[in-house]
Amino acid sequence: MNNKVLFVDDEPNILATYKRMLKKTFSIDTALGSEQGLTKVANSGTFSVVVSDLQMPVMNGLKFLSRVKAINPDCACIILTGKADLRKAIDALNQGNIFRFLTKPCEPHALIGAINDGIEYNKQSMLEREINKKILNLSIKDALTGCFNRTYLNDHLTNEIKRARRYRHSFSIIMCDIDDFKKINDTYGHMAGDQVLKIFAQRIEDTIRKEVDWLVRYGGEEFLLVLPEIGMKGAISLAERICTDLAQKMIRIEEKEVQITASFGLAGFTPDSPHEKTSPEFLITTADTLLYQAKAQGKNRVVVH
Repeated sequence: MNNKVLFVDDEPNILATYKRMLKKTFSIDTALGSEQGLTKVANSGTFSVVVSDLQMPVMNGLKFLSRVKAINPDCACIILTGKADLRKAIDALNQGNIFRFLTKPCEPHALIGAINDGIEYNKQSMLEREINKKILNLSIKDALTGCFNRTYLNDHLTNEIKRARRYRHSFSIIMCDIDDFKKINDTYGHMAGDQVLKIFAQRIEDTIRKEVDWLVRYGGEEFLLVLPEIGMKGAISLAERICTDLAQKMIRIEEKEVQITASFGLAGFTPDSPHEKTSPEFLITTADTLLYQAKAQGKNRVVVH
């Protein structure tokens, strides 16, 4: 948390006065007018507090601060207003667009107090956002591996498929399962098994496209990889690459080098696939069936429908 404060006004002398008055108390930056202010907010890092005059050309202070909040929702926005425009400032405060308004001329102690309150507001807002993010992650992420869980799959797979149909994109999923995982637990213990699961998930995460493909812990040692906009040819190539990589790289468990392998079942559709063969249920059932065919055929392999 940087406690940076930005002052925005269309009068250079006023900005110079603020900077001179407050530079020993806060980390002060200034912007001449709303356009320069938006540029600084967007490009110069986050500000804890932005203080703006109400009456400015091109864009008044209320509109400017609403744009600031769109860029940085946690920022405390303070507006300086004359008595004639007090009603506008009060309305904006009631609507939640600004943190506080101060009437001009503003005494230094009142301005300093408002900025300190704004910094505290910014800290609390960022903390609450981080807590909410953690709560959300707990609800959609697998606690052990960090990949998505079945809740996320149930909420998002249907939408991914609908998007692929709408834009006529190919779509693929890969069901994968660590071979002979029970032996790992029986030989090395469940903590070692947990370590294998984490390494397995991480190796897949390192292979797939960030922010596009996503991995789900489907159950136990079984994982589902969702590949939007990838056809079967690309999915086969990816699955074979993961399969080969796993078999060739040893995992260190309790000072021992252990080799793991996995089996893979693939399913997907093209823009011309029948509608009934593009449902989540059909794809998952197909991929799961093919996965167990891979197990039956000797494991450590990829099977495609």
